[in-house]
Amino acid sequence: MLRAPLSMLLLVTLAGCGKPATDTAQAAPTAAPVPVSVSAARPAPEARMVKATGTVAFKREIPLSFKVAGKVEGFQVDIADPVTRGQRLARIQGTEVDAQLRAADARVTKARQDLDRLLPLVANGYVEKARVDAARSALDTAQADRDAIAFNRGLSEIAAPADGVVLARPLEPGQIVQSGTTALIIGDRESGVIVRAGLSDRDVARIATGNIAELDLPEGKLEGKVTRIAAKSATGTGVFDVEVTLPDAPTYLSSGRIVTLHIAPRPGGEKPPLAVPASSIIEGFGDLATLYVVKPDGKSVERRQVKVAGLRGPDLLVASGLNEGERVVSAGGAYLRPDSAISVARPGA
Repeated sequence: MLRAPLSMLLLVTLAGCGKPATDTAQAAPTAAPVPVSVSAARPAPEARMVKATGTVAFKREIPLSFKVAGKVEGFQVDIADPVTRGQRLARIQGTEVDAQLRAADARVTKARQDLDRLLPLVANGYVEKARVDAARSALDTAQADRDAIAFNRGLSEIAAPADGVVLARPLEPGQIVQSGTTALIIGDRESGVIVRAGLSDRDVARIATGNIAELDLPEGKLEGKVTRIAAKSATGTGVFDVEVTLPDAPTYLSSGRIVTLHIAPRPGGEKPPLAVPASSIIEGFGDLATLYVVKPDGKSVERRQVKVAGLRGPDLLVASGLNEGERVVSAGGAYLRPDSAISVARPGA
């Protein structure tokens, strides 16, 4: 048997140990940066605005009625019709009141005749002065009765007290009505348009008269101003009535419409929350949420838990745990892990 010298075996072994290990082990590849979109945390003072639901109304909504009882003869207007100051709107049939006025005129004529017959007699001493005084008093009474009936007759018609619009017409022609029954309700355009809302004691303490209020409408936004805050809460509900005046209210804003108000609070108070896109949320529980925050180097991220103040439209409102200007991952967070490398996509990409 041939045996290789020991020195030759050692040379072969050493030569094998010096070979590169490229065939048996490869270096671990570096993970590619994850493309993400980011958004900077910004202050959201609008989130502190007091939100309320209110009802649109004219400042003055005037119920109109007949002064006399009778049968409704007719209306010259209907609901939603515009009216002008002094325009004739409705009338009670005048047969009865006209008869009352003729009877009052007859009583005045008789009382005057009685007084005229007595005056020569008292001058000649044929009748006592007391009878003349009684006749003069009867004439005064008859004239007062006639004046009252004439006044009522003038109110058997309804005329518009101001430029406006007909809001309601609870009666129909031909109805028999009592004196004072509401026949029409007119919205006075000259008085302006307001929104009435009810606020809790906590919210009403945050606002003041003169504060700006914004209305959210499908047709757009309107701006108004708080002009009245009730000094006492409503019995039973505990809410305070707040009145917002709309100086430039459009004609399509009808009385009775329900609208949403955002009222600016008093200056000062608590610091407003920060707003970031709600899509930034990775996990959430109660008032806590987890976000990916971009590190200062701009190339990696960290997971961070923040305290949530609420949601407002597409935004997440952050009460604490985040600083103004810090960037959070708003898209692509599902593909990240803590310390993941990122590449920030261009806006709109």
